Amino acid sequence: MGILVINIQQEKMIYEESDYGEPPQFAIWLENRETKEVRSLAVTYRTATGDFEGKSECPVSLPAWIELFRNETGRDDFPTTDNPAPDAITLATPKKKSFSIQTKLPQGSKWYYYIEMNVAADYNRHFSLIDDNYRVDYQGNGQPSIIYRGEITVKPGQKSSPVIIGRTEQFYFSSEIIPDIEGITSAEKVFSKIEATIAR
Repeated sequence: MGILVINIQQEKMIYEESDYGEPPQFAIWLENRETKEVRSLAVTYRTATGDFEGKSECPVSLPAWIELFRNETGRDDFPTTDNPAPDAITLATPKKKSFSIQTKLPQGSKWYYYIEMNVAADYNRHFSLIDDNYRVDYQGNGQPSIIYRGEITVKPGQKSSPVIIGRTEQFYFSSEIIPDIEGITSAEKVFSKIEATIAR
């Protein structure tokens, strides 16, 4: 077995400029490039439990991961405090500048790794509280979640960095990954560095 380590650096000065000033929600999952097996590695506490201030669930926080989680588990609902995601993948929202997630994988196997990240209420002129059609962002989403993807082979010393492949919807739950990221500004600066490595 090899050990995949995903190292992330986040910028406090960026997410603190949002209306809520809170660190981002994020989820990490893997897809085997040959078998198409998909599995969740980690998700931050609020999304994993639906424990958002003033509401029992907020599916627009990480909709791509929520849909993947529902497919993984056969559920058709969202994680809630009464029925959360498993403790094994739930983690406290990191506030440190640098943190890492790791897992064991078979030697020689080939994987895509995905990271979905969202800062609440990070409004800008493209993703505002009320849009040009008078839709109101009642969920406090702001710029919607963005999704990174990278690929790596499990061989000692292998390294890679992911790229942004798209975003989700602002106003409603949809797992569609939209390739057009025009209008995404501060959100793509929150994670200033992401690197996946296979430990030697």
